[in-house]
Amino acid sequence: MKKRVLAALLIFVMMLSIVCCGMEQKTDKVEITMYLWDKSMTRAFTPWLEAQFPDIDFTFVIGYNSMDYYKDLNERGALPDIITCRRFSLNDAAQMSDMLMDLSETDVVGSFYDTYIENNREPGGAIRWLPMCAEVDGYIANADLFEQYGIPLPTDYAGFAEACRRFDELGLTGYVNDYREDYSCMEALQGCAIPELMTMDGTTWRTEYENETADAPVGLDETVWPVAFEKLEQYLNDTKVRPEDTEMDFQTMKSALLDGKAAIIRGTASDCVTFRADDGMNTVMLPYYGDTAEENWLLTYPTCQVAVNNDLEQDHAKKDAVMQVLEAMFSEEGHRRVAADNAGTQLQ
Repeated sequence: MKKRVLAALLIFVMMLSIVCCGMEQKTDKVEITMYLWDKSMTRAFTPWLEAQFPDIDFTFVIGYNSMDYYKDLNERGALPDIITCRRFSLNDAAQMSDMLMDLSETDVVGSFYDTYIENNREPGGAIRWLPMCAEVDGYIANADLFEQYGIPLPTDYAGFAEACRRFDELGLTGYVNDYREDYSCMEALQGCAIPELMTMDGTTWRTEYENETADAPVGLDETVWPVAFEKLEQYLNDTKVRPEDTEMDFQTMKSALLDGKAAIIRGTASDCVTFRADDGMNTVMLPYYGDTAEENWLLTYPTCQVAVNNDLEQDHAKKDAVMQVLEAMFSEEGHRRVAADNAGTQLQ
């Protein structure tokens, strides 16, 4: 009987030891929560990040691409350790300053060119948001449709307007935009306004706008914006925009291009790559057009912005782990992984 009791005790002690070891192994891992601006980040980026840091227990959550969402999370005491957000402006971000870590003195900031990082510096010198690899925005053209009808690909604004006119005469749409989306309307306006925004007056206005306060709001001025809106009006006329086009969404616009009903759409380099890789379409990226080929331009903006919860200042182990994660994210390979996710392509 004593032997049976002793054996049972030994088994119990062994089981308890195994459980305790398992618990110790679990608590040895630093737990980091990262909210993702879009589910696309789960294709190439997050699996790679987990492979780089086997000692970190990641929790990835598909969040909402909105500053208001994170402000609401903070009010409920649920702000994640690492935030990613694509919809970004310094004005909106300023309202979150108290809840985010100042990254200006970290090693990861040193990996950026000053030109890029200074755009996110607050008046007091803090940098709380870091821009992830650039996205390129412009026009996407079905090159085969141009060749089929003998219409040359545009090289300046006059050629763009002429192409739209000729396709319209053929019963096709020369250019279509997903105007139902607010960001497309803004990008169309910015695309028309870039020459004005790059002037001295335009630069001054942008600086004042990005640094406005509740006590000193900055509206549209009477120097830059009247000319920009005149160009937008011309653009809307030349591209044959109709009232019903305000209901055009991305999927409808995409179908028009894939079905050969539209020759050009507004889109990103990622969209262009996806059309070629997934749909087998001979698409080419075209710029926003100036009066001459030398005055053409492309809009560029970060794929997303990254910030860190200020509560990590109280947890040195987690803060150190997050800094290591940020260094990996902003490494060349990290940028490639995010870019691959955004383009819908797979990396080996």
